[in-house]
Amino acid sequence: LTLSDLQQKVVWEGWISSEIHANYFADLAQSFNRQQKLCNWLTLVISSGAFVTVIGGLGHLYVASFTLVAALLSAFSLVQHNQKRVTDCQDLHFRWNRLSDEYRALWDDMYSEDAPKKFGMLAEKSAELSKSSATVPNRKKKMSDQACTSIVFTT
Repeated sequence: LTLSDLQQKVVWEGWISSEIHANYFADLAQSFNRQQKLCNWLTLVISSGAFVTVIGGLGHLYVASFTLVAALLSAFSLVQHNQKRVTDCQDLHFRWNRLSDEYRALWDDMYSEDAPKKFGMLAEKSAELSKSSATVPNRKKKMSDQACTSIVFTT
């Protein structure tokens, strides 16, 4: 038994789709990481500004302003959960990348006897991974940018 023409097409599309997803989650992880670093640095700078204002005796309005902004940045950082998002996206990148490798291996060996069995296992893995990916925000523009980039490099 070998894969039918339709199954071969699904393998090719699964391979491309997995590549796109892996690149998307890597890009998303970098974006969340940059956002977290920026928030941390801003909090540090603004907190330092409040401290310098107190030491320099520049007035309560400045101290209150710096303190309020620092507190808002800290709250924003807590609500965003960017570190968790970075970790989740890195994990999803890794898992989608592995799935892509498995699709590529099946593409290279699609005429073997166990190809239909591997095809079924990959379809199941893909479904499970899609379900896991639903916990991360969907940035349609980023995804379409990744799709365009992957299609250009793979064809």
